[in-house]
Amino acid sequence: MNNFTKSIVYSGVVLAAGLVAIFAIYNNVSNTGTDVSYIEPAAGSEAASAMQDGFSNISDSIQQISEDASNAMTEAADDAAAMAEDTAEAAHDMAVEADDMASEAMDAAEEAASDAADAVEGAVEDAAEAATEDASGMTADEAVQEATDAAHDAAGEAADTAEDAAHDAADHMEEMAH
Repeated sequence: MNNFTKSIVYSGVVLAAGLVAIFAIYNNVSNTGTDVSYIEPAAGSEAASAMQDGFSNISDSIQQISEDASNAMTEAADDAAAMAEDTAEAAHDMAVEADDMASEAMDAAEEAASDAADAVEGAVEDAAEAATEDASGMTADEAVQEATDAAHDAAGEAADTAEDAAHDAADHMEEMAH
């Protein structure tokens, strides 16, 4: 027998065996009925019950976790709102204190300016009196020099007085800040 013939005979045998197997499977399936409810789970009914309980427990756990998360978010939002309210109140209090401090600083500055003006006025009057008293026996150049020196001394005293008043106002503001 040549190879071609052997190949055809072998293919026919394989085809016949395949058809026999197909008919055997078809007869076994169709003879047992059309309902598949008779098939039992491979792991048994206890395993299916355990899986159902497991899914139920997982579902309960997820629900509990979501409720806890919701409660925690609500509490966090309430805390944030309370903190925002406290911060707003503190900012308002600080603004009121800053306004009070600014008003007191303005009052202190006005008082310092008034004191400086009074000191300048007094120094100028003293210089003018000294210049007029000494002018009777002096020449015009000497009187001008004496008046200039008196005005210079008066300006120095006024500057010192203004500087002292400014330092007092700054010290007062620093005391209020603490």
